Amino acid sequence: MKQKFISVLKVVIPLGIGIFVIWYQFSQLTDEQLQEIKQSFEQANYFWVATSVLLGLMSHVSRAWRWKYTLEPLGFTTRFYNNFFAVMIGYVANIVLPRLGEVWRCVMLSRFENTTFEKTFGTVVAERVADMVILAAIVVLVVIMQLSMLKESIESLLSGYMENNSMNELAIKIVVAMLVVGIGSSALWWLIKKSTNAFFVKMRSLIQGLFDGIMSILRMDRKWAFLFHTLFIWAMYVGMYYVPFLALPETADASIGAVLASFVMASFSIVLVQGGIGVYPIAVAQTLIVYGIPYESGFAMGWIIWVAQTIMIVLFGVVSLVLMPMVNSAKSIQST
Repeated sequence: MKQKFISVLKVVIPLGIGIFVIWYQFSQLTDEQLQEIKQSFEQANYFWVATSVLLGLMSHVSRAWRWKYTLEPLGFTTRFYNNFFAVMIGYVANIVLPRLGEVWRCVMLSRFENTTFEKTFGTVVAERVADMVILAAIVVLVVIMQLSMLKESIESLLSGYMENNSMNELAIKIVVAMLVVGIGSSALWWLIKKSTNAFFVKMRSLIQGLFDGIMSILRMDRKWAFLFHTLFIWAMYVGMYYVPFLALPETADASIGAVLASFVMASFSIVLVQGGIGVYPIAVAQTLIVYGIPYESGFAMGWIIWVAQTIMIVLFGVVSLVLMPMVNSAKSIQST
């Protein structure tokens, strides 16, 4: 009973936060701002929105194909359409409950292919490791592109700090902070390696899973094909995010720095709240303000991107949920 209650809370709380954020943001907007947002939706060129949806779908197709390369070293030869169905079902599950999609995706594939859940889940971990590396690279690129802006902010912060503190005090605080971080990290690592506590055992298992995932990438025969699909997937992600900017005059001339910075923040918002509900448009709008794009335009752009991609995921996910058993049932009848 307690476990069911916790499971329900995991769904209700993030959804509640998202709905509250939506209500709060719209309640803070003036009538004039709401009218401007409405006009943005009415004036948007939906050709670019449809193109964005197509690019998003291509990324999911590529992800389904890439999955074959991590499954093959484990001795699994799966059919592409089942990979695609499972991937899309997983995306829908992630909207309902964060991280449920990775589990459900493996469950669905194991149900219709000769795979095991445990090994299949390890391949998903491997994919996530590769995706995290690409996202980290994009974050670094954004930071490098915005060094001048960051430099001004850091210099302003340090100048204000140095007015009230000496250089010696600053150096001592830095050294103390480094010692605290170093000692804390060492203690945490020792606990993870040695402790029998359930939490640390789970952390140890997670780290081992990440390591095994990385190793499975290194062991695969078609590493270059895997790398190509990984880069293609993220190129499509950036493309499906950028293309809708062309749909509004206010965002059509946005710099690549503005697009990438808001892309990163939007990606993080999906991690914080399931599916990015409510917070995705805010993350986009707040980031674009820094680049001189009005909040109303950024807010509308965030909603346009989020709604278009979410509808596509739900549509293909539900269709996949219906078709997967039907197609495999038909194949099984033909083979007998």
